Amino acid sequence: MKRLPILFAGLGLSAASVAAGQNAGRGPTIAVLDFNNSAITTDAARYEPFRAGIADILLTELSQNQGITLVERATITKLLDEQDLAKSGRVDPATAARLGKLLGAQYIITGGFVIDRKEHLRLDARAINVETSAVAYVETVSGAADDLLDLTAKLAGQMNKGMKLPAFVVATRAQGGKPAGGKLQSLLLYSTALIEENRNPVKAKELYAQFLKLGPADFAIGQRTKAEARIRALGG
Repeated sequence: MKRLPILFAGLGLSAASVAAGQNAGRGPTIAVLDFNNSAITTDAARYEPFRAGIADILLTELSQNQGITLVERATITKLLDEQDLAKSGRVDPATAARLGKLLGAQYIITGGFVIDRKEHLRLDARAINVETSAVAYVETVSGAADDLLDLTAKLAGQMNKGMKLPAFVVATRAQGGKPAGGKLQSLLLYSTALIEENRNPVKAKELYAQFLKLGPADFAIGQRTKAEARIRALGG
């Protein structure tokens, strides 16, 4: 991690200044890193965009908790790029703790997902205490891959409880109706758009628009709201 001092100098930041800017007097600050892809299929690369998508959905669900502060995904992505960690994907607890200090976070959540040949999904997550570099809590949920939204909402609730964060009620808004082409395919479009934002903004806008077109309006409300906002931000 010899590049950490360079990042401080380049961005003109310190852990204290980042924390002061993002906490704004609220509760613990949490950062969620992209999940690792351990899909057990012949086309595991197809599910690679879910690395970003699952993290985004988990952030959306945790954002219902008004007693915590969440680090924006764009801020985390920029930091990982600066540290040459974006491509490696896997971050050990010590590295996560150092990243957390740069982000002004008290906890960093890392995790992974497995989708097998029968489209059964398992989500594994762990919370790392930034101050001690220790794993503070681990959690696993599993079920049908098509129920990705509900499983991630369940994971958010259990992580929140296990980390002893301020209590909140997970809204039953995650799943909604069934979009054309299936739930998993719809979320794959959204997840791919997240990835494309840094590489090809025009393509990202197209993918967000396709995701919205698949509908229905009550499916993945949090992601639909974000997709609409990202299209506007990207000049749509």
